[in-house]
Amino acid sequence: MKTAYKYLLAGITCVVLSGSAFAQISVSHTLNQGGLEAFFLSDFDITQPSNSVEVFRLFVSNSDPEETFRIALDMKVNSREFGQLSQGRTAFFDLPPSPQPLSIASFQLFSNAGPFHFTDYNIADEVLKGLLDDILSTGRLPSDIYTFRIEVIFQEGAPTGDVTDDFEIRVTNPRKLDLIFPGGPATGRLQDVQKIFTPLPFFRLESDLRRFRVIVAEGRPGEDPESALNQEPRFIKNFVVDPRGTGGVFEDFGDLGGRVDVLPSPAFQYPASGTVLSLRPGRVYYWRAIGFIRSSSGPVPLESEIYSFRIAALDQVAGGDDQIQIVLRALLGNDYEQLFGDDGQLEGFLPKRVMFDGKEITATELLTRLRKLRNSYKGYSIEN
Repeated sequence: MKTAYKYLLAGITCVVLSGSAFAQISVSHTLNQGGLEAFFLSDFDITQPSNSVEVFRLFVSNSDPEETFRIALDMKVNSREFGQLSQGRTAFFDLPPSPQPLSIASFQLFSNAGPFHFTDYNIADEVLKGLLDDILSTGRLPSDIYTFRIEVIFQEGAPTGDVTDDFEIRVTNPRKLDLIFPGGPATGRLQDVQKIFTPLPFFRLESDLRRFRVIVAEGRPGEDPESALNQEPRFIKNFVVDPRGTGGVFEDFGDLGGRVDVLPSPAFQYPASGTVLSLRPGRVYYWRAIGFIRSSSGPVPLESEIYSFRIAALDQVAGGDDQIQIVLRALLGNDYEQLFGDDGQLEGFLPKRVMFDGKEITATELLTRLRKLRNSYKGYSIEN
């Protein structure tokens, strides 16, 4: 009976000691503060490691006052739509007691060298077949929610599930970047260039991105739009859209340089003063927006199409109080002259107010609706 009691006591002691080891080890994480919008397959492939930015960072702690533990890290990556994508495990390494946790960046895990890289890593081939079309066309993983499970493995035994950390990353792959105003698609033909009646136009675009660079260039006779934009630009504006005014981290903005403004929406007016060159009457201008997608491999540029516009002659240019007329010209096109021009049905009158759904709206509010209104515009009618 005593012998049986000793064996039972020894077994309980082993369980308690083993459990105490798990209690001394913990793992946690932080995510990239700027928020990532796209992942590349190469970011999860240690055979072709990329120069990634930091996607996440792990913190592994040993709070035991004396004992060093020999551990490895196991990581599973799952797609909500496709299931498990990959699994990797590091080699075993020593984790000594320390008041400061061991810090490991994601790119250290997905490299092919260093003490914490994955020595055993597998990508699920059957899952990749389902992702193949998206990967081949863009090199990126499709929009989805990707979950990461980190587990500490003790060299003395199999995974216990006691020391884990779980987190998820939502990938949106933003792709929309449409120019709205001023002007229209650039064809290179002067007769297709829309005329605007202010030297200080509003620029507006629609996009699901947040970081932009807008370039405006003056065209020369015989010069194609692309060449004009590749020459010395007349105006460049870098900005980040923060509609709620929450601030945030925008430190990774690509190799842009210069000032970066924070705007509530992707719209701004051409500056009236400062070091900016003015837009000259009678000249043709081309403009383009470049959006920057935050990816796990750094900023990825997305270019819009090119728009063109021409500043009207000096005697036709409107003052700053005539923004409603400017936006209406963009909406109505040739119909504006038929209404308000020479021999027009409303010759001698100028629009000063706009009613929309029974409410008066400003020129800025009209501008925000310009794209939808332009797409649905079928003509006009005059009511007494």
